[in-house]
Amino acid sequence: MRLRMVSTVLPCAVLLFSINAVAKAPRGYVGIDAVLFPDAPLYPEQSSATLHPSVQGSLDWSAYLNQDIRFDLSAYLRAATQDHDDLSGDIREAVFRSRIDDIDLKMGILQENWSILEAWNQVDFVNQRDMVEDFQGKVKLGQPGVSATTYYHDLVLTALILPYTRERRIAEQEDRLRTLPAPIVHSTFENGQTDSSYALRMQYRLGDFDLSLSQFWGHSREPIYMPVIESQSLIGFDELYEDVAQTGATMQYVFGDTVFKAEVINQTGGADSFVGSSIGSETIFNQISDGFDSVTVYLEGYYDTRNERAPLTPFQKDVFLGFRYNTNSVNNELLDIRYTHDLEYHSDLIDVRASRRLGDSQIVSLQFLLPQSVVDDPALQGFRQDKYFKLSWALYL
Repeated sequence: MRLRMVSTVLPCAVLLFSINAVAKAPRGYVGIDAVLFPDAPLYPEQSSATLHPSVQGSLDWSAYLNQDIRFDLSAYLRAATQDHDDLSGDIREAVFRSRIDDIDLKMGILQENWSILEAWNQVDFVNQRDMVEDFQGKVKLGQPGVSATTYYHDLVLTALILPYTRERRIAEQEDRLRTLPAPIVHSTFENGQTDSSYALRMQYRLGDFDLSLSQFWGHSREPIYMPVIESQSLIGFDELYEDVAQTGATMQYVFGDTVFKAEVINQTGGADSFVGSSIGSETIFNQISDGFDSVTVYLEGYYDTRNERAPLTPFQKDVFLGFRYNTNSVNNELLDIRYTHDLEYHSDLIDVRASRRLGDSQIVSLQFLLPQSVVDDPALQGFRQDKYFKLSWALYL
């Protein structure tokens, strides 16, 4: 489980309580999930239970040590009886923030977001992904590091030093939604896990146009999986995090009710040097009926040139179509339909979500996931028995 950072961050929180700090009221939520898998699992080690319940919660808290220093904490914890990790969690952010002259400093466990597209984000390369909490890669693990940001007119410059690389968290053993048929045996980092990574980012905004350029040097966040064979049987996989350099760019342009977006990367070093590109649009249609409701339509395409030995990664030759309906009312009813089609392996992923607010602080939500024709897709073939229905309830504090 991913709780090792707790021992580092909790003493900091205790220290803040013990000194004359001005703290904000903590926020967060507690929730219950019930996931129904109607089909038997693909692998014998996976849980055969039809119902997978879990309890989870998050905590967000800030405290001002003085006028110049603020501490922000964001933590997550989840308990599930049918998963490989009965108890899992992460410190997603725990940073001391300060400003010296014209430079904003952050030190601790960082949460950086460089992405602009809806389905997948190639340029987001600072934080490792938690593929158990969200197999589509939206949940990211906290990253130890230091960042410095300065501003010059419409230009934003950020530099990061990251002294430690975290392993990608993937589904294993009893977990459903597994990408590998066997567990991870050993993890190797080409230059050692404590070898520092470095990143630079420039963001420029001019009216309706937004451009960012980034450069990363360090261990890849996407491991290469190598099979481990004993007695002519597959017992697991070794994962290798190679030393790479990645140049990234994002572009956004607002035209009327549509935002045109693009992400491009060029990665060198390691098993392969390749270029990845993705383009998309996001269009909002307001006041569909007589109220305040809106419809948002997403259309995105993904392509990269990596070879077969490259890391196992989704969205290499894919198209994504999304439809989101929001009533924008007091109850905030939301319907989200997401469809992904792989142009190379002809697989499909259908994801339907709906949610509604109950009162001032509760939300109930439903989700239906349907993988289709995924037998030949390396990234999704382990999902072919894993369609599910999910009912969730959350109380926000």
